[in-house]
Amino acid sequence: MVTVGRHAVDVEAATETVTVHVADNGPGVPDSQKAEIFGRGEMGAKSHGSGIGLYLVNTLVNIYEGEVTVEDRGVWLDEPELEGSVFSVTFQRA
Repeated sequence: MVTVGRHAVDVEAATETVTVHVADNGPGVPDSQKAEIFGRGEMGAKSHGSGIGLYLVNTLVNIYEGEVTVEDRGVWLDEPELEGSVFSVTFQRA
């Protein structure tokens, strides 16, 4: 069986910030792991990655004084029954 992931990208430009949101329809990130997933070598139980991707994203965003966050997709869309996560990157506008 092949599972096809779905992704959505949204850009939110406010007066002082710009935020890029990337959402997917995967199983989501458990609340217990949200604080740790940006650490070097951190991987979920079902991860097939190296544990470097989100660490690298977080490191680069921090260098440019931005912030990366993750939240449940359903909460973001005000539809709690939806699974998946939303990763958001926010930068101050120049």
